[in-house]
Amino acid sequence: MKLSSFMNSVYPEGNPSSRIKKSRKDMIFSLEDLADRIGERPDRARVEELVGGEASQIELLLSSQPDKRCAMIWGYVSSLAAERSPLPLRLPARDYVGLELAGGSIILEKGRDHVGERMSGGRIKIEGAAGDYLGQEMKGGGIVAAGCRDYAFRQMKGGWGVVKGDAGKFLGLGNSGGRIAVQGSCRERAGWMMRAGRLFVRGDAGEYLGLLMSGGEIMVRGEAGRRAGWRSKGGRIAASRFGPEAADGALELG
Repeated sequence: MKLSSFMNSVYPEGNPSSRIKKSRKDMIFSLEDLADRIGERPDRARVEELVGGEASQIELLLSSQPDKRCAMIWGYVSSLAAERSPLPLRLPARDYVGLELAGGSIILEKGRDHVGERMSGGRIKIEGAAGDYLGQEMKGGGIVAAGCRDYAFRQMKGGWGVVKGDAGKFLGLGNSGGRIAVQGSCRERAGWMMRAGRLFVRGDAGEYLGLLMSGGEIMVRGEAGRRAGWRSKGGRIAASRFGPEAADGALELG
């Protein structure tokens, strides 16, 4: 669903002008206006309180181009819109799309940074590659991306993520839950300080796979770089082949 169709889906019976007139005095006319009302530390509850449920208000804010100050606020608004939309909502590539998303579906042609951060439900599909911090601190829901850069699914607690291509550095850093599947390869230090959850890589993994991990499972169908499992205290690491200095507990697949 495009932004231009959002109001029609929320108000299927026709013109919402009567509702708009009733709340005109409380209308927020820009992201900057909303940021001034919220203050220095935006959070979802405050954004939701001020924006309310008016489709015209949400559409106006979504159509704005956020600066750095308003990036997180725009991300919260994108989640509110997706949760209210009966169909998947197609949005432009911006930082923080789907911030704390709890339901609904979002489709992006490509991703920027922090897409799906702290989401607890819903789905996000990125047709192209995502930037840094994809799915950071997510608790539920699911993300599919063609590829991603660094710190994807950092401190993940739940939910799932699928990367159809390659992933960058520090994949699954500090995870305590959730499931990650990479159909391509990933760079160094995937699963660093991992405590729980599952990480699967169909291709190769860079050096220091599972560095300092204390729990969870990592499986690499290809080759893991040097020092896999270095200083690990628990968990399970398996790969078809390991580079030099792999930890004693690393399992080589037959």
